[in-house]
Amino acid sequence: MQNLIAQLKQMKHSEVKPSEAWLKNNRALLLSQIKNTVNTENQKISLDNVWNTMSLFIPRTLVFSVVRPMAVLLVVSIVATSGWITSVDAAYNSLPGDWLYGAKRVAEKTQVAVASLIGSKTDQTMLHSEFAKRRATETKQIIAGNDPQKQQKVQEVVNDLKIEIASVSRSLDEMQSASSSDSSVTADTVKDLKQDTEQVKDTLQEVKTTLLVASTAADTSSTIAVAQAVNDARDLAKDTTVKAVEVIVAKHLEGDTSVSTAEVKQEIASSLQAVTTDASQSQQSMQNVQAVVTAAKVEAKDVAIKAIADKTTVDATTTAALNEKISKASTAANDAAAQTQTVVDSVDKTVTEANTLLDKGDLTKVVEKIKEANTATKEAEKISNQAVTDVAQIAPIVSILPAVVTGTSTSVGTDTIKLIVPPKL
Repeated sequence: MQNLIAQLKQMKHSEVKPSEAWLKNNRALLLSQIKNTVNTENQKISLDNVWNTMSLFIPRTLVFSVVRPMAVLLVVSIVATSGWITSVDAAYNSLPGDWLYGAKRVAEKTQVAVASLIGSKTDQTMLHSEFAKRRATETKQIIAGNDPQKQQKVQEVVNDLKIEIASVSRSLDEMQSASSSDSSVTADTVKDLKQDTEQVKDTLQEVKTTLLVASTAADTSSTIAVAQAVNDARDLAKDTTVKAVEVIVAKHLEGDTSVSTAEVKQEIASSLQAVTTDASQSQQSMQNVQAVVTAAKVEAKDVAIKAIADKTTVDATTTAALNEKISKASTAANDAAAQTQTVVDSVDKTVTEANTLLDKGDLTKVVEKIKEANTATKEAEKISNQAVTDVAQIAPIVSILPAVVTGTSTSVGTDTIKLIVPPKL
């Protein structure tokens, strides 16, 4: 036993150099098992239980002072030194449904496991941030593709994305509550996290826009549901970005010099610009909604004129129902536009006040203004998203109304446009 302890202690202070043959064989074994190691359900293994169980057979002090450090070194040797992660680089651009996607996710989980073993909370947070960006990119790629199951896959990826962002958000909470003497996480690190979550937010905005624009009467409800899930994830990313700014400011005021005062102000300014942009996007969405309704009105009027000119009779009941539908959509769009404008004006006012405080150097109050403006922009988006959802019900009218002029029977949602064309005399 004394011999074993001496050997373990010697290994603890020595450099671990596993043979090339051993690394190669184990790497091949790991890769061959990738497809069978991925479980659709998240499984959590308590490493503490592993160490505690080993303590039943080996002295506890030996387990935690020698065995656990050696286990960490062993995993690092396999994952990092051996280049196992590099071996699955081909899986980097894979998407759900691709067999290599399993390898991609296993590699990610292995990286997090290594960071957890080493005890680096910062590394774990940065990994979750990076994986959130990957999930956002995957969502964009799936939407751009022709996969018949794209909506289901987007839902799954977005759910995973939310988990990653939530992990980052919790870490930021811990960073914020940590004492000023804790220098393990710097403002510079938090700045990187902020930039990552901003990228996630921007990518999800593109995805949401694509979903809403591409929706048709046939799949409106399912597309809107997916768009809502994407929007929820985007809101979470927005909130996390604001939280990152708050942590940066707090650490800076505590004396963290990893980010200069000028850089802190620049991060604040970019956040203020972001909420202004978000408000403008909601405003633009409402303008687009109103444009669709106006186009529907024009098309309906042209149909009536054309019918009179061609001596074509359009079913009066159906026409009345169609006009009523357009009229209701117009009223709803105008009301939503007015509400959105009120929120946008409020955001503009808040941002102006924040910039004044920023010039005075009152960073704490500026952060509060950013929070206020961020909440307002989410309200504006909620209004505009609902308006887009409502107008999606009549949007197809704009494209199919010309068919009415030519005497083609077609359908809009649950209403059927029926034409009664009298025989030629």
